[in-house]
Amino acid sequence: MKKNTISILLMLLIASGCGTAATENSSGEASEAKASTNEVSAMNELDFIEYRPETGVSKTFTSQGKQLFTEYIVDQNAEYIQRMITLGDMETTQIVKWTEDRAAVVEENQVSSKESMLEGYESVEEVEALLDHSDKTEGLEMTTVDTVEVPYGSFHDVIKVTKKQDQMMITLFYAKGIGMIKQVYETEDSSEKEVAELTEIQ
Repeated sequence: MKKNTISILLMLLIASGCGTAATENSSGEASEAKASTNEVSAMNELDFIEYRPETGVSKTFTSQGKQLFTEYIVDQNAEYIQRMITLGDMETTQIVKWTEDRAAVVEENQVSSKESMLEGYESVEEVEALLDHSDKTEGLEMTTVDTVEVPYGSFHDVIKVTKKQDQMMITLFYAKGIGMIKQVYETEDSSEKEVAELTEIQ
């Protein structure tokens, strides 16, 4: 039953793009709060364009050795990325406005299409912030991680994004030239947890 609950939550949140580390104790939170000025400025100097995935790439994510979902990059231009996320029988198309200092989902629907929607596209509003240099997204925290290992391989200079959403703690990791490589969904009380890791790129 618990596994079903977190799978449903995962379907609802699959590409919200915001995350938070699995469990942090109060001393861990305190040490994060004391991030040095150098760390903050290093984050502000990151160019998020470098963390965009490439067009035409399909990434497979697994959890406990079983395929969980795929992410296919349909198209992109200077401002937007169109991606399709498939989780079981559910397919979701998203448009992400992805610039050097911010990335956010600006459209999301249950239409399954590998046709580009980006010609002349202009966003109206944001659905969910993914990466943000400013302070306008409350509860979104970003740090850099030297190395993150997933079944596909080892990645360096990874962005770690943390966020609490509803009763979930969410953590996402982004690598240069690849985009998302790992995500962790965990209930606040740590009773349920789902870890999705990149295992294949085509």
